[in-house]
Amino acid sequence: MKEKVWVYVPETNRNLLESWSTNYAYDTVDLELGNCVAYSFFTHTSEYHSLMNFLQINQISFNIFRRVYRFTKIEIEEAEILVMNLDEDAKDAENLDPTYRRCDACNHNVTLKERSSLHVEYKRIRKLDITTPYNSHGVEIIVSERMKRILQQEAISGVDYGPVFQLGTDRSPIEGFYHLKLQEGIGPVVEPSIVEKKNLCDKCGFYENYFCKTLLYFKRDSWQGKDICFTRDWFGGPPRSQGKCLIVSNKMYKVLIQNKIKYIYFQPAFLID
Repeated sequence: MKEKVWVYVPETNRNLLESWSTNYAYDTVDLELGNCVAYSFFTHTSEYHSLMNFLQINQISFNIFRRVYRFTKIEIEEAEILVMNLDEDAKDAENLDPTYRRCDACNHNVTLKERSSLHVEYKRIRKLDITTPYNSHGVEIIVSERMKRILQQEAISGVDYGPVFQLGTDRSPIEGFYHLKLQEGIGPVVEPSIVEKKNLCDKCGFYENYFCKTLLYFKRDSWQGKDICFTRDWFGGPPRSQGKCLIVSNKMYKVLIQNKIKYIYFQPAFLID
């Protein structure tokens, strides 16, 4: 695994950082630091470690704005659990059931955890085995008859199925497609994950903002062993825009790859004892 980061340093320190000019990325503005210079590094390099030492010794403020991870094919294939991302090829969708409610304690609209009446446009999904609509927050997944059959034949755990309805109608189900119903099956995220969170509401249970800036790590005993499940945590902000991550087992990963399911992307996550 390789980790690449973008380090923001106040622009007033630019002249002090000439030794790292080859790592210059762009000029930018940071909410906390003001006008900044961004430098990019792979974190395993001596250049990155020398910069970090220099900033700390000289008490120069900085912010690691972004992290990107690169994994080898073997690292992905051998991962015990993985985060699975889907293309939002189902495009627009509607849900006749309420999808939000206002919390009278924090006054935020928060996403309802259970939604059922999912409406999409058939022509958007007819050639897809698995997809999700825009703005679904990661909790609305549609699968084809072929995908359902594969999951059943492979005894994939953690799944159930509901109908998907044609967009613009009251109750016209789309034959051969299903709303994949999943449960929370892991969490919460723990160290060494780096999490930025703000203002937990004790009543609705949502943070105003909740961002994980790194890879996802979980306690091993918090994973229920399901082949596919949602995280307990809701990520993003504000609460109305927050969504869950989709976690799959190595078994599920291999089933999807062996059956050549398209438009899915994987990144390892980690269980720690």
